Amino acid sequence: MDGLVDTFSNRLNTAMKIRNIKATELSLKTGIAKSSLSEYINGKYEAKQDGVYLLAKALDVNEAWLMGCDVPMERKDTLSDIRMASYNGIDTEGLDENDIDEINRFVEFIKNKKKMDNK
Repeated sequence: MDGLVDTFSNRLNTAMKIRNIKATELSLKTGIAKSSLSEYINGKYEAKQDGVYLLAKALDVNEAWLMGCDVPMERKDTLSDIRMASYNGIDTEGLDENDIDEINRFVEFIKNKKKMDNK
């Protein structure tokens, strides 16, 4: 099943529980203000793209999963991301693994956003 299946708030709370991380520690790891994090946790607001990336990275979860999409919770393997970038015609010369990882996460974010917008 494609599309949104859960809320950002539920997924954030689930990931925090699974990773055994408190809001204060998550705030320190991500640089996201405790007040903003509290609003995300309580479902008042959803993080924007940069916040989703920081939270997903700190919690070691897939950004699309964190946004509520029906995808695996686990982050993708970096080597497969590098292969995907090079096979999709993206010139990866001069980029390190982190750069390529960020490109692929952005591509996945856009794909999942389009799926959610079409629902």
